[in-house]
Amino acid sequence: MRPILFQIWRIPVFSYGFLLAVAFVIGTILGMREAKRRGINPDKIIDLALYTCIAGIVGARVLFILLDIPTYFQDPVKIINLRDGGLSFQGGLALAILVGIWFARHEKLNPWVLADVAAPIIPLAYALVRVGCLLNGCCYGLPASLPWALACKAGDQTLRHPTQIYAAVLSLVIFFILYRLRNHKRFPGYLMFLYVGLYSVSRFIVEIFRDVPRMLGPLSLAQLASIVLAFGAFACISILSSEHAEEQRSSQAQAVGRE
Repeated sequence: MRPILFQIWRIPVFSYGFLLAVAFVIGTILGMREAKRRGINPDKIIDLALYTCIAGIVGARVLFILLDIPTYFQDPVKIINLRDGGLSFQGGLALAILVGIWFARHEKLNPWVLADVAAPIIPLAYALVRVGCLLNGCCYGLPASLPWALACKAGDQTLRHPTQIYAAVLSLVIFFILYRLRNHKRFPGYLMFLYVGLYSVSRFIVEIFRDVPRMLGPLSLAQLASIVLAFGAFACISILSSEHAEEQRSSQAQAVGRE
């Protein structure tokens, strides 16, 4: 672990914050390139990235606090302390999507097209942030005696599942899947729905090895949320794919009729 990555004039640069910033910069650059490819003004992506990044951090922090309210009631100063992580990705994703929809409507853009621009980028950024978690010593796994087990909890030398690495690897797999599918002509929003579904499946798997409280039998709260999100996302894909296919058949039939 390396919570402080380096120092500039004796000012510490924290690993988690640094990787979060790197993820933001890379994500914005890739988003601008993809937007240009789709005929969208790349400058709009800079604004979108700023809004959704702020919304993501706020949403992630709020949900994390809500899940552990007693701790923050005892020491309210901890609410603004992000040095030890303390972000819930699902909360951040939810608020970022809502702000993204608002931004698209405000700028008179198709929100689903913007969502498809962002979808392949999110898992890449997420993988980078999880590396930050590993360096920071948060989001660690259960104790393990496996050959690849690491002492990945801050202040604890117990060997554990490096769930930060598990999450990063699975997220990179999702990134490559979505990147390969970005040219497939599906309905608008397909890539975002697919991302939510695949992320939920990967999160469910990683949570099996996470050192977190269990809410319902062996299931954590994140796993329960992942089940709901996965079923919802894949159900939307199934329904919207059928509607899209029907529209295409109808359009083809009308074209043949005009001939």
